[in-house]
Formats: sequence, structure tokens, C-alpha cells
Amino acid sequence: MQRAVRFLAVTCLIASLAVLLVLAVSSRTIWGGQPGDAKATGSLIVKIKPKAAKQAGARWRVDGGAWQKSGETVDNLDAGDHEVSFKDTPRWETPKDKTVAIGANQETSTIGKYKPARSARSLTITLPGDVPLDFVRIPAGSFMMGQYTNEQGSSLDENPQHTVTLANGFWLGKCELTKAQWQAVMNTTPWSGQSYVITDPNSPAVYVSWNNAQSFITALNTHITNTGQGAATVRLPSEAQWEYACRAGATTRFYWGDDASYTAIDNYAWWYGNAYNVNERYAHIVGLKTANLFGLYDMSGNVWEWCEDWWHSSYTGAPTNGSALVSPTGSARVGRGGGWSHGGDFCRSANRHDLDPSRTYDNFGFRVAR
Repeated sequence: MQRAVRFLAVTCLIASLAVLLVLAVSSRTIWGGQPGDAKATGSLIVKIKPKAAKQAGARWRVDGGAWQKSGETVDNLDAGDHEVSFKDTPRWETPKDKTVAIGANQETSTIGKYKPARSARSLTITLPGDVPLDFVRIPAGSFMMGQYTNEQGSSLDENPQHTVTLANGFWLGKCELTKAQWQAVMNTTPWSGQSYVITDPNSPAVYVSWNNAQSFITALNTHITNTGQGAATVRLPSEAQWEYACRAGATTRFYWGDDASYTAIDNYAWWYGNAYNVNERYAHIVGLKTANLFGLYDMSGNVWEWCEDWWHSSYTGAPTNGSALVSPTGSARVGRGGGWSHGGDFCRSANRHDLDPSRTYDNFGFRVAR
């Protein structure tokens, strides 16, 4: 009997020691210290996008610690809120710092998305109703203005070819002014009820004269001033600026080449062959064709575009610094680029046209400069 009692006592002692050992091990595993100092922890993993930003050296860190690469993990973070920041990386827009909640005994993940830095080659003016008007920066430079010798489809009024040097860059509308943009500023629809028109807000504003374009510009500059969007210097481009921007460095008939047989023009322009001749007799939505090397759309075809200059039948005495020909005055203004109802010759970079500044047309619009 006494032996059984002793055995039972020893067994109970061993069991008690085993429980204490388990509790001691569990305490270290869960709390990492004395029970009174207990802290719950978790881990954080941050993935950086896109891949190009990672390759450029984009990094992240938590609470001001060491910089981490995309996909790396930081462990033993106290449960609760932590600040994640991102490293400035050349040519990339750094994501904003963010607060991330770390859960106890959990792995938390988040994403840091970098964006390409905004180029100094783009500018947007916000019109009434939050309608955007996008510009492209055209760099300073020199070019040969006018037709080259024996250019196919050329006219005498494109002579003499001459060097123009633009000492300063300028801004030019990325696309032809649209109906939405016109209506946002002017609150009118001059194309309503007219023939050869579609009402899509992203198609060019047509049936607007040179004089109408000036009224738009005056109203737009007033809006720019009233809304603090920089200098009120919007205007029509000079004829030289227009051709320089259209060519974008090209010396051929078109900014995509000479295209003598008009086999490539459909990719770049709305013209007689892919508009009028197939019963799409209207100005099409802007920006659907391939842009030139400056990032400008529809410089050839779609609609003719008003320029600031008075029309003269040759370049004799024309400015060579890129400014508009404003003296001597004349009776017509200059139009450039050709339109949806015209043949390919009219869409050449050197082609020019004279028109009454008070008249409106179904294939005439404009783009603005700054």
C-alpha cells in the first residue's frame, strides 16, 4: 500500500514538472520575454511596381528603417500602425507615404506603385467643367520651310524654300480643338444643324472662322487668368511654327515620308481616300491616327487649321524667326494641314491655303498654341 502511494506521488510530481516545462516553453515562443512584457508581432512585405521602377532602384522602408527591395519582408513588427515610405528614384514619381496596420502573428502585404515622372513636354489646362486641354512642348530648332525642289504635288505659293530658326520652344495643342473643349469655353455649338458633321464631343469643332477662333482664345485666356493657370498667352500658331511642328524633323512631303503612291497615308490622316470617298464625310474623332515624332495628332488631314498669319502668295519677305506674318496685312488668313474631303497633295507639310477669316467651313478648325 505504501509503495503504491509513493508511486502515485512520484507520478503526480513528474506530471506537474512536465506541465511547468510546457508552460515555460510556450511563454518564450509566444511572448519572447517575461509575461508582464508580452508583445504581439507580425511581418510586412511590400511589392513595388512596375518592374522598370524596381530596376531603376526603387526601394521601401518601414518606420524610417533600412531600405528594402521589392518583395523583401520585415519581421517582428509590433501589432498596430506603421509608416511605410518610398525612396526617390530618378525619372519616377515617388508614391506617397502610407500607414499600414500590422496584425498580430500575421504577414501583411501592400503595394508601392511608382509612376513615370511627368515630362516637361506635356501641359494640361483645365477648362470649365473639368474638360482637359492638352499641349505638347515643341523644342527650339531650325528647319527648311516650304516645298523642296520638284516636290510632288507642290504649288508655287510654297516658294521660296527658306531656313527658319525658332530660338524658343513653344506649346502646341496635342490635337485639334474638339467640340467638347469649344463648348466648355464658349457655351455655343456653331456646328449644330450644319451638314457633314458628327456630334461626337471628341471630334473637331468645325464651322468656326478665324474670327471665331480669336474669340475663343480671348475667352480662354480670361479663364486661365481667373483660375490661376499660368500666363494668359494662348494664341493661334504662326504658319512657321505650324509647319515646324508638323514636320517634327522630317524633310519629306509628309512627316512619315514622301509616300508618293499614298500607300501609308491612311495610318496617319483622315483624307479623301478614307473619309470622303467611303461616305464618311465629316471630321473624325481626334487622336485616332498615328502621331508624329513630336506627339501631335492629325497634323495632316481631318480638318484644315487656322494660323495667325495674313496670307501672301509667296514667302518673299516672310519672317525667318518663326513669328507670324502680320505686316503687311491682307484680305485672307492662312490655313494648314488639309482636311477629310481633300486629296493627299493638300495634306503635305508644305501645303498652304488662303481663306476669308470671316467664313466657316465643314472641314475647318484649329489648334491653339501657347
